[in-house]
Amino acid sequence: MKELVYDTTLEIHMNNLVSNLNYFKSLLKPTTKIMVMVKAFSYGLGTYDVAKLLEENNVNYLGVANTFEGIELRNAGIKLPIMVMKPEVDSFDLVKEYSLTPTIFSQHALTRLIDSIDNSNPMSISIKIDTGMHRLGFDEGEIPKLLETLNAHPFLKVESVFSHLAAAEDRNEDVFTNQQITQFKTVANLISNNLNYSIDKHILNSTGIVRFNKAQMDMVRLGIGLYGVSTDEITQQELLPASTLKSKIAQIKHIKKGETIGYNRIGIAKKNLIIATIPVGYADGLNRNLSNGNWNMIVNNQKAPIVGNICMDMVMIDITSIDCNVGDEAFIFSEKNSITEMAKCIGTIPYEILTSYSPRVKRVFKY
Repeated sequence: MKELVYDTTLEIHMNNLVSNLNYFKSLLKPTTKIMVMVKAFSYGLGTYDVAKLLEENNVNYLGVANTFEGIELRNAGIKLPIMVMKPEVDSFDLVKEYSLTPTIFSQHALTRLIDSIDNSNPMSISIKIDTGMHRLGFDEGEIPKLLETLNAHPFLKVESVFSHLAAAEDRNEDVFTNQQITQFKTVANLISNNLNYSIDKHILNSTGIVRFNKAQMDMVRLGIGLYGVSTDEITQQELLPASTLKSKIAQIKHIKKGETIGYNRIGIAKKNLIIATIPVGYADGLNRNLSNGNWNMIVNNQKAPIVGNICMDMVMIDITSIDCNVGDEAFIFSEKNSITEMAKCIGTIPYEILTSYSPRVKRVFKY
């Protein structure tokens, strides 16, 4: 059977991912472990391929959001330790079966884990502490009860204790961030001292690695930085783009002054135009708020603004001043029109842009 050739593809630049990983490694002590977050389909890029690359480049852990994501990686042959950030309490048996490390963030979750698994074999867990994010985690006042339970069930081995910085990128919140770090150290040391064995401690995310480097402790969690995005301007200059989204011109039309383009007739030709139709739309992840001039694609190294409303499967762009033909490439985002710029256009963050692209957009891994 002949292989399907896709017009719209998300190219993943694997060597750039390695370069970004090595940049963050250069900021760390040789003894500091690295957990890389591959949740949400590796931030939209493709879970197995990215995870395999990370395994080959000797990261210490992978992080996923839920049990399903961890099982997917195991079924794909990934051997690295995998931490599940929010395991489903009804699936703790699967967590153990697939050798995943569950994050335990409440007494309820800890009790459910104890009740649902065979305690004849040791099981590694991770403990999350709430230091101010107020999303998941044990409060400081809950630690004595936590320690009492852990000491009563020695088959549970705490592999790591961690917390989550709420605003590491915001310099106006540095006092709060430092308070989080101080509180975490206190609680983590209390847990470690009471359990009498070595436990990895970690609180830094991608931005934290850059801005609060002295708090790298035993491990850091690298997320959006691996994928080529940083809120720190100096760091951003060191990172390479992890992906490029592109498609091909499907048709070219000549539009007379006064005619309209697209749904609801929002696109109005104020002069004679030449437009190109690109087979990518909001069902592929192209945010509809980018419609009608709010975003430019790049065609033959020139900007081509979106005209009218983005459709479910297609979008029209203005190529009046661009020499191009049917089949030529149109770059939805690339080095010249980055996802960071796209996010700013619609008042969101690069995370949302990256993770919005549909599975029907073909991922192509470039080395």
